[in-house]
Amino acid sequence: MDSPMLVLAVDTCLEPGSLALLREGGPSLAEASEGGEMETVPLPPGWRSTALHEEILRLLARHGWSTKDIAGYGVTTGPGSFTGVRLGLTAVKGLAEVHGKPIFPVSTLEVLAAAAVANPGRDRERAVTNPSRDREGAVADDSDKWTATSDEPKLPAAGSLVTGHSSLVTAFAPVLDARRGQIFGAVYQVERDEFRPLLEETVCALRTFLARIQAAGLQEVRFCGTDLAPFLPEIEQAGWAAGSAIPVSPHLAGVLAQIALRRLQKGLGVSVLAADANYVRASDAELFWKE
Repeated sequence: MDSPMLVLAVDTCLEPGSLALLREGGPSLAEASEGGEMETVPLPPGWRSTALHEEILRLLARHGWSTKDIAGYGVTTGPGSFTGVRLGLTAVKGLAEVHGKPIFPVSTLEVLAAAAVANPGRDRERAVTNPSRDREGAVADDSDKWTATSDEPKLPAAGSLVTGHSSLVTAFAPVLDARRGQIFGAVYQVERDEFRPLLEETVCALRTFLARIQAAGLQEVRFCGTDLAPFLPEIEQAGWAAGSAIPVSPHLAGVLAQIALRRLQKGLGVSVLAADANYVRASDAELFWKE
């Protein structure tokens, strides 16, 4: 009988960054998910590439494993911190090349959407419905103002990231601050264990993103992110006042590990050469030279 597969997930796109180990089957290692051994740890402040490698080795050693035991690597590829994207990818690609293991690159926005699905408060939260698109034409009253749960999203059991609750919400719209008055955003629909993009990843003004959602005719959307507070007033003004937002923990590695394990089980990994950054927007240096 084959031994359970072990996945290492690395997220360095969002501050402070995090690592996660997930092994299929067995009891829980930490207060993470049932049905699989997992531990998720935040990276220390001010970490750099050397510290990242040391943290990976420390996490593995704590459980009696080494890099030779890893069956596959999950990594967020952006958007997010340009430096973080590069360092995370470099670390994962180096380990994968040495040991000949597959990589499972995942967009930061997709992981945010997955984390929102994993949020235990989703059953009691209403979808964000644009009243201007409602079939009855009714406009929400003041009782339908935005609310957001304070609960930290908890990860579901390994292999059950997306459950039968997917029909409750049409779409998930992760939003990240891209600075310069812009956001990174996308809209995903849950289909079985995967996320199908309804609106592709983009960087633009929030009002432009909201207009695209409306133009696509999407009536039920959950906006999700690690810090949605700055965006809520404009979302309300655009008519998306009835419903709630889903707060997501910035420690995305745990959810990323579950995505990676599922894809490892399906044989959907890519080679070191095929794993690439997903910046969505050009770096400051590139923009400078274009000007």
